[in-house]
Amino acid sequence: MRVTFLTQEDPLYILPFFDSFFQQELREIEVTAIFACRSMGNRKRTKLLRELLTLYGLSGFTKLLGLQVWSKLSESTGLSDILGTAQSIRQTAGQHGILYKRIDDPNSQDSIALIDGQRPDVLVSVACPFILKTPLLRLPTMAALNIHHAPLPLYKGMMPTFWQMYHGETSVGITIHSMSERLDEGEILFQDSTPILPGETMHLLIRRSKRYGAHVMLQILQSFASGTPPQPLTKAAESSYFSFPTVADMKEFHRRGLRAI
Repeated sequence: MRVTFLTQEDPLYILPFFDSFFQQELREIEVTAIFACRSMGNRKRTKLLRELLTLYGLSGFTKLLGLQVWSKLSESTGLSDILGTAQSIRQTAGQHGILYKRIDDPNSQDSIALIDGQRPDVLVSVACPFILKTPLLRLPTMAALNIHHAPLPLYKGMMPTFWQMYHGETSVGITIHSMSERLDEGEILFQDSTPILPGETMHLLIRRSKRYGAHVMLQILQSFASGTPPQPLTKAAESSYFSFPTVADMKEFHRRGLRAI
């Protein structure tokens, strides 16, 4: 079964998904390509910088920046090859002989043509920073799937891990669902949760839940490959949506004793 991924290049929070995914035995799964959009999509860089400084604080932002620089340097100098640890999704794809390509808006005609050329049976979004439109969602012959790190239909929208911590949840959800043009809608195919550990930072929680999500996603893909896809689950009646947190939300996050990194 041919699987094509849509994502964004992020060595800190999305690479753990792909690293864990490719450490497993894929069996009947052939990953044809990974298409990566610009990190955080069209969000303005200056605005994003101010938000990150507020969320992580100066020391945390410096640490975050240092981790990003280390990833780029270790990849560009070949150190990551010596250590045997990929430092980018591009590098991970290369290690497994998989096409990796940067794209802009995945809904553009050029992007749709590129993705269609992979003849995907299943299209998978892993934190793709765009709402995918019907022409793209119709390309795969079996399904277009998304993984969302919250118990949908609760915590639809952006930065679900932040909001679950913010509201004092003791665990974060994992939902795999079919995609539609409405954000975080579609049929729910799988749900589970993983506990938030005492004192765990958002940074570590996202990375840990992404690794777990990779194992779940492979199970779902293998069920499609075997001809026994999961049956849709009944959705809970309660629903909520959250946008990108404001500076005030981030300050309140810290006031509640929570840490980003």
